[in-house]
Amino acid sequence: MKTAAVTAGFVLAFASTSAYAQLQSRPVPNAGVESFTFQSPSMGVRFSLNVGLPQGYKAGDGKKYPAIIVTDGDFFFGNVYESASTLSGVITPLFIISVGTALDEGEEEHTRRRIYEFSPPGWDRQDNFGQAVEGFCKRFKSPEGRCTGGSGKFLTAIATEMIPQLAAKFPIDTTQLGLFGISAGGFFASWAIFQPNTPFKKYIISSPAMAYGRGEIFRQEAEYAKTHKDLPVGIYLASGGLEAADPQLEGIGEIVSGTSHLAGVLASRQYTGLKLTIEFHPGMGHTDVVGTSVVRGLRTLYAK
Repeated sequence: MKTAAVTAGFVLAFASTSAYAQLQSRPVPNAGVESFTFQSPSMGVRFSLNVGLPQGYKAGDGKKYPAIIVTDGDFFFGNVYESASTLSGVITPLFIISVGTALDEGEEEHTRRRIYEFSPPGWDRQDNFGQAVEGFCKRFKSPEGRCTGGSGKFLTAIATEMIPQLAAKFPIDTTQLGLFGISAGGFFASWAIFQPNTPFKKYIISSPAMAYGRGEIFRQEAEYAKTHKDLPVGIYLASGGLEAADPQLEGIGEIVSGTSHLAGVLASRQYTGLKLTIEFHPGMGHTDVVGTSVVRGLRTLYAK
């Protein structure tokens, strides 16, 4: 895999329920899926959202369903939604909701946005991975001040803008929210675990690029551990065995070692309430492991 392609790959206070009118419908080819755009007031950009309906869902049936937020918008929605559909009767019915860019916005806009939205603030980008990311920001002409550092704003936009509007339109159980991320999105999901405003209770994390922020994820966990003995969440962590020997994915991105390190740190804390599963899938790489991670994560965290 080319270095550029690899690096690019890395690369609840609830509002009034009347606000869901801000969701603008957009065409979608799938049955059982509704799609929208949403202009974020706080971030000043438009997000594309897909809402995959739970298996057996009937509007007005009085039931509330859990939901999992999928990062990377259109680019990974289909994978997660189709995987959940194949597990009908095996997992709890749930909404599959993606947030991010639309396919028609193109790969460059997708990469530019995800680098900013998934990366932590305060990163000087002076490490090897940071320099690679900075090169992409220049290549893709990221606006001034929006190369990296948007994770806090992105999490807040999801938690206080998008989820409330979606919950006003669909019967989502907002106490049972999950988050899925791959690569840079996997870092974001890992980072979100330790944030005070995170609304999520379950995390499916595939091949997280732990080099973001030069150890930031471990500083976040250590800070959390100072004041917490419990971590009442479910976490499924996975990566592909082939990633371990990849000079870019592991050598720079610290995917496999970072995954293992995070799992080890979490296990050593003996957090009350934490349900942690870690798997390394043999014979799989960065992209082909995603489907397996999704299926295994859904089976592990949402089994009936």
